[in-house]
Amino acid sequence: MARSRFQALATLAAVVLIAGFASAGVMSFVTYRSYAHDLKSPEEAIADSTIGTSLAYDRAGQTLLYQYVDPLGGLKEPVPLSEMSPYMIGATIATEDASFYGNPGVNFRGLARAAVENLTPFGPGFLEGSGGSSITQQLVKNIYIDRSERFDRRVERKIKETVIALELKRKYDDNQILEWYLNTIDYANFAFGAEAAAQRYFGKSSKDLTLGEAALLAGLPQAPGEYTPAIPENRDRAKARQVEVLDLMIKHLDEVNAIPNSADPSQPLLQLTKEQVELAKQEPLNYIDNAYEIKTPHFVLLVQDQVTRMCQAGLFKAPGKIPCDKVVTQGGLRIQTTVDLGLQDIGQRIVEENIAANEARYGGHDGSLVAMRPGTGEILAYIGSRDYNRDDIAGKVDIATSLQSHGSTMKMFTYLTAFEQGWVPSTYIQDAPLFLEAVGGKKQVNNWNFSHQGNITVRKAIAESVNTTAVRTVMEVGMDEMRDTAHRLGITDLRQGDCGPTITLGACEVQLLDMTLAVSTLANNGVMRGRPTSEDLPAGYREIDPVSVLKIEDAEGNVLYQFTNPTEQQVVDPAYAYMLTDVLSKDAINWSRLTIDRPAASKTGTSEDFRDGVVMGYTPDLAAGVWMGNADNTAMAPGTFSSAGTGPMWRQFMKEAHAYLQLPPRDFEKPADVVTTSCGGREEIFKRDQVPTKPGACRAPASPRSSSTPSPPTPKFPTRNTPTSTPTPTPEPTASPTPTTEPGTPSPVLFYYTVKEGDTLAHLANRFKTTVAAIVMFNEINPEEPLQPGTVLAIPLGFEG
Repeated sequence: MARSRFQALATLAAVVLIAGFASAGVMSFVTYRSYAHDLKSPEEAIADSTIGTSLAYDRAGQTLLYQYVDPLGGLKEPVPLSEMSPYMIGATIATEDASFYGNPGVNFRGLARAAVENLTPFGPGFLEGSGGSSITQQLVKNIYIDRSERFDRRVERKIKETVIALELKRKYDDNQILEWYLNTIDYANFAFGAEAAAQRYFGKSSKDLTLGEAALLAGLPQAPGEYTPAIPENRDRAKARQVEVLDLMIKHLDEVNAIPNSADPSQPLLQLTKEQVELAKQEPLNYIDNAYEIKTPHFVLLVQDQVTRMCQAGLFKAPGKIPCDKVVTQGGLRIQTTVDLGLQDIGQRIVEENIAANEARYGGHDGSLVAMRPGTGEILAYIGSRDYNRDDIAGKVDIATSLQSHGSTMKMFTYLTAFEQGWVPSTYIQDAPLFLEAVGGKKQVNNWNFSHQGNITVRKAIAESVNTTAVRTVMEVGMDEMRDTAHRLGITDLRQGDCGPTITLGACEVQLLDMTLAVSTLANNGVMRGRPTSEDLPAGYREIDPVSVLKIEDAEGNVLYQFTNPTEQQVVDPAYAYMLTDVLSKDAINWSRLTIDRPAASKTGTSEDFRDGVVMGYTPDLAAGVWMGNADNTAMAPGTFSSAGTGPMWRQFMKEAHAYLQLPPRDFEKPADVVTTSCGGREEIFKRDQVPTKPGACRAPASPRSSSTPSPPTPKFPTRNTPTSTPTPTPEPTASPTPTTEPGTPSPVLFYYTVKEGDTLAHLANRFKTTVAAIVMFNEINPEEPLQPGTVLAIPLGFEG
């Protein structure tokens, strides 16, 4: 249907006048020429911006995981207008542009309404009203306007859209434009085009849609995310919108019944009555089960985001003229990912079976699991939720990249920071009642069992997940310093400064994926491995990201990106990382009863009110993090500690995963500068030539290369008096100066001993081959007073007094 250029110019002049521009004729001509000159056809525009949809494969490159949806992909295999339901065409015309078959590309009635709403005091505000776009203008916006500009409400963008719409209507038949529109419009739920929407929501071809079904679909493009019935909570809104569409069909019944039949233009497409339309409101809407044909759903969506960021960071160049933000959906890429489908299936099964068996008991209905290879940083398994397709548990929420409290697993960063400041696993720290300032008064820091043990070692504090010691430690070593340690180890959050000392207990939230990268770094003795980061992170944060992609090829098979050797960076001193691993693999994992058939380290974490249960753990060859809880943050049953709820999932996965990957057991590698000494019936570890900055249960072994190294100052611990309450944080024990000895007298060797029930000075002097006077002198205590259990004494060995 040809139209004159004069008519198009006149129409644009009217548009410009309504928008309040002066010199309408001249401006219209100049503007029209600038946008309409050498206008490409819709097919050409799509061809220039779309090479094809991208495909994601597993790590073997054999199994297709997902075909990324191209928003313009409907034109690849368009459904002719003659093969669409007449009801779909009629409902769309009535809803979007009743004057479509008569207007020159612009809906004048809608434009006038938009002018009143946007440019006069009678609307909601300047440029705050509705758009008034015609079907042709909407098609232009989808094909010719860049995605970043589509929500731009400025007049310039609207004029560009109008000019192209006028030109399309001048050059092309109405039915052709409507066909393009119905094949490309977004109906939400990854359905682009009427045919895809009919299949997605009702399991039928678009030509078989009933009037009620067609009206439901025709109402979605106005607000796809709000109206899509794929989300059960939206279905009432979707039904209300369907009724609005049917009412619009009644209102525009004459226009609807005047729509020409594309197969036979001499005949009308529809002959509806008001009564027929009213009856459609009562028609049942039988939605099909909304399951996606997609493997590893959360993982492939993570890959889409990562590939986009990799392109933007310059790790590979997008093919053709495709911008990075469209490279996955329109770049025709072939993406070989890192996921091992066998391991993925093991993880998915374990999460489902364990939660299903215990959800009535624990009240946790969702789970997540991430597994990585420490040696390369590759993501081998990624379960974002228990079931992506279960809306009753909000299964589409990706827990692995959502912010969740990780409870006491955050203590790993606190004690690593302490080790960096000269503490060791045998360092003493006080476990006693502790109160913190809080809104509304003081708040007590409680241990999981609401009891206290007095002065204990860091090893015991970590292993038994003691809260008071962790809070005291982070207050002493510094909350900012603890945060810096977490950021170096891969945590991208914790940016807020209002967490307070309970940051070490999980008061601020982090991502399971980041935490898994952190423990994989511990498995490498502080070496982070992966690929150069594509995240926009501040200085001091990680410089390496987990690996989700092994290879990217273009549509012709040319390699655009290849992951070969991992990038690596030492982010924590090996000795300090090993200190933590030694505690987690010998004490913590035994205390939480999560041991497996090989050396392994683990740390449990339970958030306040039992909302999150987390276990982070690793062997030298595999790191895994597991979460259990509810996506809506509903608390689980009281007493659902992570060791009992989440722990069995982690333990079962680690055992089966190592067997599946055929990984033989092996010990954690001890760094060359880590030395051990016998202490209290066990081997304790230290960094060679480093004197601990705080007293502890064991003395660091003297370096054979430097026998003259002076002994550390002798501390004195005060007698423990357990208070019933205290209004302020209990201060840490302070060290007293070493007693002065005569010149030339060698300093005694000191051993730190915790007093037990029934101990006396005479008994200790006899046991350690020293004298009562020496013990009294070095500890400045009253020999007449009985010893209090829990008191730490410095015992001078071999001292004659």
